[in-house]
Amino acid sequence: MLSTEMLEAKQIGVRGLSCYGFRLLDGSFLYGPIALFPKTALSWRVPTPEEITPRSLSLFAALEPKIDILVLGVGDKKNIDSVRAKVAPFLREHKIGLEIMDTEDAIATFNFLNAEGRYVGAALYPPDDMVVTDKEYGRALALLKGWDTVEENPLLTGLSDTINEAEDLVKRLWSGDENSWQSARQKVLESPSQREERMQLKVEEKESKKIE
Repeated sequence: MLSTEMLEAKQIGVRGLSCYGFRLLDGSFLYGPIALFPKTALSWRVPTPEEITPRSLSLFAALEPKIDILVLGVGDKKNIDSVRAKVAPFLREHKIGLEIMDTEDAIATFNFLNAEGRYVGAALYPPDDMVVTDKEYGRALALLKGWDTVEENPLLTGLSDTINEAEDLVKRLWSGDENSWQSARQKVLESPSQREERMQLKVEEKESKKIE
């Protein structure tokens, strides 16, 4: 319900995370650390949790009007104390409230505060250690489709595919006849040098027609 209301209001929210990045409510995936605002998401260039410093948070302090709260997700719980010691005085100086926690909890906090209409920002670093509990594993299994509900036999899926992903994709999208498909297939399988040679021949043909 919360995510539906946020989508309708075009507010930013996060619905999933991994060690590689974050899945937003609109379905888009952002790689690496991110900086979030009520209706905007940006890349946040922080290579490691050790580099979460006042300098890396200067963007949030420079905003006018200032955000009320910065939700800081430092990846894993083990990073909280060391990062807090570096950034808390800086944010206090700029009169910005700080909520610092592991990134999974930070996502829930940001989503809640943003849905409430608070002027909130978030700096989120992807966790290095993802732990899946038995409860979460059970929830994931419950989302799997039953054997009698799938549209295609999973044991047969992909048997008609080739090892060339580009060719498979073109074939699925193709709406022409078999002859035109074979012509398109040859173009898909061309090497860069063959493609360049074919394009050069086309240019030469056009030039010769102009001369005639």
